[in-house]
Amino acid sequence: MELKKKFSVLLVVLLLGGLAAGVMAQPSIPRRYSTSKKTTKSYTRSGVTWGTEYDWLGQRYATWNDIRNKDAGQIRVLKNSIYARHGYIFKDANLRRYFNSRWWYNGYRSTVPMNAFNKYEKANIQFLGKYDH
Repeated sequence: MELKKKFSVLLVVLLLGGLAAGVMAQPSIPRRYSTSKKTTKSYTRSGVTWGTEYDWLGQRYATWNDIRNKDAGQIRVLKNSIYARHGYIFKDANLRRYFNSRWWYNGYRSTVPMNAFNKYEKANIQFLGKYDH
């Protein structure tokens, strides 16, 4: 009986380890985020959508620790999430598909003027832009 329990625990660990490895080897646009739209509370203030998983990019400066375990595609999504929260309609098909799958995204403009971004967003666009290619 004890051997069965140990085997079960080992099997679960191996399965979870395999899933974690699958999450680490991601293509350009991370798939670990659900692509289904869900209804959650978000709100728009001054043309910016709040209540998203990317709000922190408008509230503090991104650091190396925030991105050190991310690939270029994941960093690209982080950078472009700033534009997405401001309603940017993406020309790139992969980004358009990814952000259209986010429950909070509402693209309504083809350009976002630089004065629409706060100081954190401006700095984070520049910082993340160094690592997204």
